[in-house]
Amino acid sequence: MAETPVFKIVIVGAGIAGLTLANILEKHDLDYILLEKHSSVVCDVGASIGLFPHGLRVLDQLGIYDAISEFLEGQISIGQTYIRRADGSILTKLGDITKHMVRRHGYPFLFFDRQDLLKILYNNLKHKNRVVVNKAVSDIVLASEGVEVSCADGSRYAGTFVVGADGVHSTVRGIMRGLATKLEPGHFDPDEEGDAACFYRCSFGIAQHVPGWPKGDQQMVLGDQKSQLVVTGPDDKVYWFLFERLRHTRRGSDIPRYTNVDEAEFFSKHRDLPITERITFGDVVEHRISSALTPLHEFVFKKWYFRRIVTIGDSAHKPNPINGHGGNIAIEACADLVNALMRLRDLRGGNFDGLRTEELARAFHQVQSTRLRRAKTVVKAAHQQQALFAHERPIMSYLVNTCAMPFLGSEQLLSRNGALMLGGSHIKTLPVPHRARAIPFGDELPAKRISNSMSNVAWLTFLPIMVASLILTVFTYSSDRFFDATEPLV
Repeated sequence: MAETPVFKIVIVGAGIAGLTLANILEKHDLDYILLEKHSSVVCDVGASIGLFPHGLRVLDQLGIYDAISEFLEGQISIGQTYIRRADGSILTKLGDITKHMVRRHGYPFLFFDRQDLLKILYNNLKHKNRVVVNKAVSDIVLASEGVEVSCADGSRYAGTFVVGADGVHSTVRGIMRGLATKLEPGHFDPDEEGDAACFYRCSFGIAQHVPGWPKGDQQMVLGDQKSQLVVTGPDDKVYWFLFERLRHTRRGSDIPRYTNVDEAEFFSKHRDLPITERITFGDVVEHRISSALTPLHEFVFKKWYFRRIVTIGDSAHKPNPINGHGGNIAIEACADLVNALMRLRDLRGGNFDGLRTEELARAFHQVQSTRLRRAKTVVKAAHQQQALFAHERPIMSYLVNTCAMPFLGSEQLLSRNGALMLGGSHIKTLPVPHRARAIPFGDELPAKRISNSMSNVAWLTFLPIMVASLILTVFTYSSDRFFDATEPLV
């Protein structure tokens, strides 16, 4: 192996997780190298990103929230959210979601191009020379004192450990599992990746200057085995997601990949699908500037690390994007990883000299123990929201969407969504800028917050019996039951 530095982290993948982690490491004067397989850190894949208060709080600690706010200054913020029936008619309307978020949680809900967030994250780095492109990882060698990462072009990079932040189809995860099979059989469930499920496919993209689009609005459209999320963006853009239930659940290597021909057929099939009373899916697609059709993986793997390798973000857990929390919990994971490293450094007297594999494994286990329950909660909540909106169980969807949802009103519905944010993590070794908010995050409270299930029971006690039974059905259906990649979701 090449000579191992005293302490250096090799990050694979310059996405949201990888670049966020690099920013946090710089704040702690920790050395790293970030390897990206594409020719540019900022790749235009037609994707958008939704940032909620729990993700923005971490970015605020890094000075990035102000940069995002400056970038979006003067743009129309997301105001009204409409939940619509399949014919485009209004089922219920939520209040001004941006004002609600700021008042309750100190930060807004932001939706913009993913590549713009990547630019902001990258531009915030002091050591941009540590980000290297055109580096497709091909192998990882483990040793007692460090790692060596090989790339397809023949280059090699030495470090103390590897962080796989390279997404759903993680190369690092595949190499890690292969090493574990040889060196420590049974560390990973051999069937786990093959059992990871795909229930939906999704057309997503960015349109611009859509005639008649209600600026500032967000549309959530229910349907039969399908649903839509269509959001206003900056520069008169519209971000769309059209989710369609697969006829049969697909798993592992059986999960399909889609071509441009498949996408064209999808557009033709759903062209007349209503979004509002006046705008159809076809109206939006006709003004697209980028798009893709993709299968939606849903999983939380049981173990995320092996010896000197750890995975974070979509490499370890992947929710359906309907609730927009995937990128936010990836940001949280970066915070928790560095929190564990800082605790380890403190225990070692303030240094990482001669860091042993066993010490790292304990730190990685701590990260997983901290994150696993939350990842399962977020992935489960997204799956259940999608199931309700796509009428997978028509009677359940009718009770929730038609009977309970309008009765609850916007404040209660937004409060339920807010409960998912309050469990977010932050960087414990950096100050949290003061932002006035009515409701503190869970880790800001002197005592542990009452669980969602307990607060639900207390709240339901004061409702009329008939309505309470409906809402109890809602909350039971969307409870925080845990699952992993091998458990059936439906």
